[in-house]
Amino acid sequence: MKKFSLIIGLIFPSLLFAQAQQLSLKDAIQTAVQNNYDVVITKNQAEIAAINNNWGTAGALPVVSATANKILGSNNLQQDLSNGTTIKKNGASVNNLNAGLAASWTFFDGLRMFATKKRLEELEKIGQLNFTKMVNETTYDVIVAYFNIVRLQQQARATKEVIGLYEERFKVADARFRIGTAAKPDMLQAQVDLNEQRSNLLTIENSISIAKTDLNTFLARDPATPFNTTDSFTLTTPVNILSLQQKIDLQNPDVLVAQSNLFVLMQRKREINADRLPTATLNGFYNFVRNRNSAGFTLLNQTSGPSGSIGITVPIFNGGIIKRQLEVINIEIKNQDIITNKLKNQLQSNLAKAYLNYSNGLKLVEFEQKNMELVKENNFINLERFKKLSITSVELRQGQINYTDAQTRLINAQYQAKIAEAEMLLLVGEISL
Repeated sequence: MKKFSLIIGLIFPSLLFAQAQQLSLKDAIQTAVQNNYDVVITKNQAEIAAINNNWGTAGALPVVSATANKILGSNNLQQDLSNGTTIKKNGASVNNLNAGLAASWTFFDGLRMFATKKRLEELEKIGQLNFTKMVNETTYDVIVAYFNIVRLQQQARATKEVIGLYEERFKVADARFRIGTAAKPDMLQAQVDLNEQRSNLLTIENSISIAKTDLNTFLARDPATPFNTTDSFTLTTPVNILSLQQKIDLQNPDVLVAQSNLFVLMQRKREINADRLPTATLNGFYNFVRNRNSAGFTLLNQTSGPSGSIGITVPIFNGGIIKRQLEVINIEIKNQDIITNKLKNQLQSNLAKAYLNYSNGLKLVEFEQKNMELVKENNFINLERFKKLSITSVELRQGQINYTDAQTRLINAQYQAKIAEAEMLLLVGEISL
């Protein structure tokens, strides 16, 4: 037997190591934040915005360039000079070199560069906010997926417990039928109800497998990776709704992005206004020119040295383009302000509904927990009475149905309350803290 196990281990080593790992909610969130494709993409986009945020992109730094040309040639030369001398030569060589260094710096552009720099800074901030938003949304998705598995696993355990009760009922009904003290329909109904619960268990177990695949997808790993959840439903007491409402304007990434977009538009307006002002550019040059000829009046001509200039451009008329651009940007600013207020209103509405769902969920959980104790005790009493022929199979069946329904309501109430709690934290920007 040991040799057989060793052979199996050598041939299929993955079978020995493919044990399901224990996965806590914290570990799942950390893995998703590090590996989730959408999170990684958004992080890269934030890095791009950070790279673009510099004075060079804003147009505040000088531009320096160098040029060089080397010309080689052969010409047929004929020159008639004023003194009567004639110079004639075929195949005269030409060797020219032109080189230069140029620097240009726009030191005044109507303050456009400063507005552009502030716009780039805000775009970098938006990139970070979008990254935070994606982390928060991914965290929320992981929480929902994780506790969906917890919910289904609890339903599976509850269904197994119910199956035990239905098996006990079937044994009693079958024994009575065999000794002739009960009708066959009672036994058959007990068997049908038992089979129904076994079918429910198979469906739940399949749903668990699908839910685990979904969570693995959020974690950006092999969908078939086996794992077991370790956390259960734990609910905290919610803070005052007024405190939550105040946090939306200060911490919600969507609101902060909307406000930053408004700031970007205002800086864009400053950039447009800058086109109305003069532009001053400082230019500097250093040139080197050398022309060498093997024949002709000038055999060598070489010049070198620095030079400089200041250029000023004053806009006079451009067909009203700037005016129309300002009209458009003013409308965009108004729209963005409306968008921001609309977003705040919608988020406040979502928060109010999530808070109501959570508060009601806590009450339901407390109620269903107490009710579960009553139903459980009643079901135990009914089973004992059924064994003693004090109640009919119909009455026992109804008690078992009540027990099953009570378990389902309790589990669903816990799940819905947990999801409402996560939604509140998402809305106030604290879900990933």
